[in-house]
Formats: sequence, structure tokens, C-alpha cells
Amino acid sequence: MRITQRTLADNNIRNMGANLSAISLLNDQISSGRAITKPSDNPSGTSTAMRTRTDLAANDQYTANISQAGTTLAAADGALATMGDLLRRVRDLTTQAANTGAQSPDALKALSIEVSGLRDGLLSMANRTVDGRPVFGGATSGSQAYDPTTGAFTGRTGVALDVRVSPTETVRTDVDGPTAFGPAGDDVFALVQRIAGEMTATPTGDLTASIGDIDAALGRLTAARTEVGVRVNRVDTVKAVNADVALSLSSQLGDVESIDTGKAYLELKIRQNSYEAALAVSSQSVQTSLVDFIR
Repeated sequence: MRITQRTLADNNIRNMGANLSAISLLNDQISSGRAITKPSDNPSGTSTAMRTRTDLAANDQYTANISQAGTTLAAADGALATMGDLLRRVRDLTTQAANTGAQSPDALKALSIEVSGLRDGLLSMANRTVDGRPVFGGATSGSQAYDPTTGAFTGRTGVALDVRVSPTETVRTDVDGPTAFGPAGDDVFALVQRIAGEMTATPTGDLTASIGDIDAALGRLTAARTEVGVRVNRVDTVKAVNADVALSLSSQLGDVESIDTGKAYLELKIRQNSYEAALAVSSQSVQTSLVDFIR
């Protein structure tokens, strides 16, 4: 096969162009720290990176949902714990007042005032909010679950507030007020108000029977807190899994997009040497003549 000067020149130009393209790509990768600077650099890698980024974005949303669920459930747990303490104090005062032979009217009045104050504390806890939404109000648009004066339930039951915490799992974040505190008209707030009145009634009301009602109310609070604890455990478990998924996805994205800097610098040096060598060889092997300029 006949090799002409033009063939040598074309081959040299083609090889030097390939080296220049590789040098340009390596420079872009080193300066950006990324193996893929445009889709054409690695089409399959670009597709993988896009899918991974989509998964990371979804995982970030799950992380935010988990944080919201954890905050709301923690608020519910704290409120129920405080209400349990307040109601136990009501029980102690009721037991004390039931010993009518040892209590004067003034002492009973003082006990009644304290019990009324504890009722206000119970209502305050029942109206605990997170981000302006009452924890015990269900799917309500209002800012209170219970009327602070009458103690009437103003929330909405029958609609659970579920938060998605993973692709396959949701967690309920609200607590149904009537379930935790008793049905309307027979809830813990009405009970405590009734006890306060019984303490100053003439004759004193049946406080011994009311102690049994308090125990039943404490049982409802305990059951509600147990349910919240189960949900908190679920959230904690999903939170740990979510963190592992985020780490795995970030590592996968790094494998696709990040570069090995040392390897890239070495390849760049090799390409530069090849390009300089090609220039030197071309200057010796491809000699131009007057004929080349005339053509």
C-alpha cells in the first residue's frame, strides 16, 4: 500500500486531535472534581447518576418526614406523661378529701381550688401543638383540640394523620383526643371538674367512687402513651434504616460522578507526553515543500 505525505499528515492530525480531546476532558474532570461533566462523557453513567439523585431527593423527603413525625410524637408523649402526673395528683387530693372526718370546710375548699387548677393544666397539655397543629385534635384546621373554658372537644376524629417515612411505610402522628381522654361529657376534664365540685358540696359527693373513675382515666392515658411509644420505636427504626440508605446512595453517586484525582493526574501527564511526542515526530516525518503550498 502506498503511503503518501498526505496520509501521514492526516493520521498525525487525527491522533493529536484524540490526545487533545482526552487532555481537555481530563482538565475538565480535574478542575470540577467530577468524572461526568456532560451527558456525552458517559451516557450510562449519566443515567445512573440521575436515578441515584432522584432516589436521594426522595430519601431527603423521607428524612424530613421522619423528623416531623418524631417531633410530633415526642410532643404527644411528653404531654401524656405530664397529664398522667397531674391526674395522679388529682387522685391524691381526692383520696385526701374523701377522708371527710379529717377535713374542715376550708381545707376542702382549698383542695377543690387546687383540683380546678390541675384541670386547667390538663386542658393546657391536651392543647399541645406542633407547628400550630394540635397534637390531640386529629385532622382539624383549628389551633386547639379542646375548648380551654368548657373542655369540649373541638378537633376532628376519624381521619388519621399519616406521614410517609419510607417507600413502603407510613406512621400515624396524631393522637385521638376522645380515645386518650375519654368521650365527650365523660372525659378526664369533666371528671376533674366534677370532683372539684364534689369536694365543696354539702354533703360531700361520692369521692371514693370518683377515685375509681380517676384510675380508669389513668388507664386510658397509659394505653395512649403505650401506643405513642410503639410509633416512636417505629420512627427510630426507620430513621436508622433511612440513614443507611442515604449513605449507600451517596456512595453510589460518588462512584459514578467522582474521579480518582491521582489517577486522573497520571493519565493527564501520559496524554500530554503523547501529544508532545506526536508533535515532535510529526515535525520530523511530515516535511512540507513548495508543492504542498501550491496544491
